[in-house]
Amino acid sequence: MNKEPIRLLLVEDNQDDALIVQRMLRRYERITFELETIATGDECLLRLQSKRFDVVVLDYGLPGGNGLVLLKKLKEQRGTPPVIMLTGQGDKMIASQALRDGAYDYLPKDSISSEILARTIHQTLEKHDLETRLIDDQVEGMEQIVFAMAAAAEAKDPTTEGHLRRMSRYAVWLGEALGFDERRLLILKYAGILHDIGKIGVSESVLRKPGELTPAEMDAMRQHPVIGEKICAPLRLSQKLGPIIRHHHERWDGKGYVDGLVGEEAPLLARVISVVDAFDAMSSDRPYRSGLPLEEVSTRLREGAGSQWEPDITAAFLDLLRREGTDFLPALRTNQVVTIPS
Repeated sequence: MNKEPIRLLLVEDNQDDALIVQRMLRRYERITFELETIATGDECLLRLQSKRFDVVVLDYGLPGGNGLVLLKKLKEQRGTPPVIMLTGQGDKMIASQALRDGAYDYLPKDSISSEILARTIHQTLEKHDLETRLIDDQVEGMEQIVFAMAAAAEAKDPTTEGHLRRMSRYAVWLGEALGFDERRLLILKYAGILHDIGKIGVSESVLRKPGELTPAEMDAMRQHPVIGEKICAPLRLSQKLGPIIRHHHERWDGKGYVDGLVGEEAPLLARVISVVDAFDAMSSDRPYRSGLPLEEVSTRLREGAGSQWEPDITAAFLDLLRREGTDFLPALRTNQVVTIPS
């Protein structure tokens, strides 16, 4: 028996169905539930900002867009509780898509009972708690591994000293502005440091070359995301980090590398890394040029939004630069580690 009730937010526009769920939970005596019901996705997003819930139970059929659309928005919000998807359609394709989009479980309305609903909620909480503990347990060991690998990568190319640590800070800074939860911010922290780890496998003559690379040298350089993905494969967070490392040089228009992914085909966090990577490359000193002024960097980012970088992410970063940029620009010019506002 739980000492405190499990707090549920039910997103359901059909009052009859909402009452059925309420009665089911009341009939289950071994666990106490505190249920709040709202009818729309917008209400859900606002309610989660003002009150803490343990689980969101989400109906697939909602006015103004189905539950899958809301599910994707929820997974991009920081601190979102685990989500269970409900539907009256019993469509296996919907179930599969819901799980891919981050739902912890899926239940068709026409086949659930008090026992099944309560057990699914309980198992969802257990799974969520386990994942949280696993991530927390990894942090200390990952810190040592990540910084050791980053140091090895930077040692091959001293002209980019401080780039990886700045990247980590920028990525988290932008992730916070985008409303990412703590898990995604943790992944961004390590991805920022590890995104270029594959340069360990690239010749120093290529990495340190002050002039333009030949086609063969460019091909070798473009293998570093693939090499990096393989290097990080043994890490326990590799399933999260690997796709970011592999795809951080993809472009929004599909003209990037290594797989030529278009738009949202590239992982969301890889698209975040791509923007801050370009910013740091343009604003830092290199052997062949000095760091560009913030105004010039901002202009290039703005012009590349929609072709090289995702427009919404780029716009969010440019907004941060307008509000905070002058506070850390001097440190960028000297390649010092920058303290990003929290």
